[in-house]
Amino acid sequence: MEFIVILGLVVAIYLVLLFFDGFFKSCMHYPYDAFLRKTGLSVKFLRLQWRTTAMNRRIVFWSTKYPRRLLDYSFNAGVYLSLLLMPFAMVTIIISSFHSANRSPHSALSRGSMGTASGGSAGETHSERRVEIDLLIPGVNLPISEIGYYIVALAINSVVHELGHGLAAVLEDVQIRGFGMHVMLIIPMAYTQLDTDQLNALKMWKKLRVLCAGIWHNVVVGIFTYLLFVSTPVLFSAFYRTNEAVIVTGLTSTSPLAGARGLEQGDIIKSINGCKTRHEDGWFSCLLQTIHSPPAYCVPTEFVHLNDESVPMSHKNDGLIECCDSENTASSCFEYMVDANEDDVALPQHMCLNIRKTIENSYGYCHHNGQCADGHCFKPSINNFTTIMQIRREAKPDVIYIGHPGDLVRTVTISRFVPKTGLLAPRVADSVQLLLKYVTVFAFGLAFINVMPCYGFDGQHIVSTLLADSTVQKQKTSRDMLSLAVNVVGTLFVFILLIKVFWLSLYRVLFA
Repeated sequence: MEFIVILGLVVAIYLVLLFFDGFFKSCMHYPYDAFLRKTGLSVKFLRLQWRTTAMNRRIVFWSTKYPRRLLDYSFNAGVYLSLLLMPFAMVTIIISSFHSANRSPHSALSRGSMGTASGGSAGETHSERRVEIDLLIPGVNLPISEIGYYIVALAINSVVHELGHGLAAVLEDVQIRGFGMHVMLIIPMAYTQLDTDQLNALKMWKKLRVLCAGIWHNVVVGIFTYLLFVSTPVLFSAFYRTNEAVIVTGLTSTSPLAGARGLEQGDIIKSINGCKTRHEDGWFSCLLQTIHSPPAYCVPTEFVHLNDESVPMSHKNDGLIECCDSENTASSCFEYMVDANEDDVALPQHMCLNIRKTIENSYGYCHHNGQCADGHCFKPSINNFTTIMQIRREAKPDVIYIGHPGDLVRTVTISRFVPKTGLLAPRVADSVQLLLKYVTVFAFGLAFINVMPCYGFDGQHIVSTLLADSTVQKQKTSRDMLSLAVNVVGTLFVFILLIKVFWLSLYRVLFA
C-alpha cells in the first residue's frame, strides 16, 4: 500500500508539471520555448524527457581511446552471445507464461528489472529445479525502503546499455544525433538517437554489432558488479570483520526482543542455540534450525534435584504436559530424555525448571538422540509454534527468548559487517553491497529481456536484420513475413507473462 501512495503522489506531481507546462506555453511561449530548447527538457503525460548532444563528442572520444581491434573483438562477442541467448530467452518466457510457481521470499540475485532467469529454490531437488520469471514491484517483492537502489541501479544499467549502442555505432561510422534520458513515472531509461538511414545501410554483421552492443554491455557490467558483490567483504576488510558474527543494526519499536534483557542496536551475535551466525545466511539457517531441531540441554543431576519446582502434572489442550504453576512464567516443564546406554538415576520424566538457570547451568546441548557426555538430557515441553533461543552475544550476557523465530526475522535487522573501528558504520558496506546486488540483477535482467524478439526491444531489430539479408524479392517477402511472425509471437508471450506476473504480485498484496 505504501507504494500505491507514493505512486499517487508521483502522478499528482506529473499533473501539476503538465499544467504549468501548458500554462507557460500559452502565456510565455517564446521565453519558455527557448528555455526548453536550451536545457533539452520536455514535459509529457507521466513522462519527463531530457536530450543533449553534448555526449556525442565524448562517445566519439571513448571509441578512439581503446584499441580498435579490442573493441572489434568485444562487439563480435556481443553478437555471438546475443544469438545464443535469444532462443534460451524465448523458451524461458514461453514456459513461464504457462507455468505458475511459488517463489522463495529470500532468493538472491535471481530477478531482473522486468524479468530474468533463475534456478529453483534451495529446498528443491535437482529434478524439480526450473527456470522462472518474476516481476520486481516495489512494495510487493521489492522492499519499498530499497526503491532508491532500484531506481539508481536501473538508471546505471540503462545508461550503460545505450552507451554500448553509441560506441558500436561510432565504430561503424553511424552518426549519433543525440543522447538523453526519460523518466516514465519513477522508472529512468536512457536512449541514444542514431542516424537510421546510415544504420540500415550497414551490412548485416556490422548492423548486428550495433544492435547487440547494449545487451553485451549489460552482461559485462553484470559480471563485473557480481565480482565486486562477492568481493565486498575482502574490499572492506580493513574496516570490518566478516564471516565471524552478525551485528544488530536495527530493531522495530514493537520488537519483543527489545528491552533491558533483550537485544540492542550494535549487539554482536555469535550463535543461536550453539549454531554459528557468521553471516546473514547463517543467521536465517540457525533460526530455521531452532524450529526443525528444538534444543535439549545436558543438565547436572544435582541441579535438577535442587531446582525442581514441579506441581501435579496436567495435560494441556495441545497435548503437552504441564508440570509448572501457571503463574510461574520464568519456568517450563522439561522432559527427561532417557538414554538407553546410561544407568537408571531415578529421575522423574517431567520436572519444572527455571529456563534461564537451566540453560546457564547446562553442560551444552544434547545433539545425538539424547546422549550427554556429562549430565542428563532434558528437553523443554513447549508447543510447535514456539522454541527457546539462546542468543550468544560478544562481550555481553546471553539473551534467552521464548517465541517464534519469525519474530527475529520480522523485527531485527542484522549485518555481516562488524566494524573494526568507529570510522564506518555497518550500513555503509551494506549499502554498497545492496547497490551492487541490484545493478547485477538488473544488468542480467535487461540483457535477458532485451534479446527477446518483441516490439520495442533490441531483439525485434536483431531478428529483422537476420531475416532481411536477401536480394531476391520473393525470398525477401517471405523473410519479412517470418520476421513479422516471430516478433508478433514474441510480443504476445511477453505480454502474457507480464500480465500473469503482475496479477500474481497484486494477488500477494491483496490476499496474502
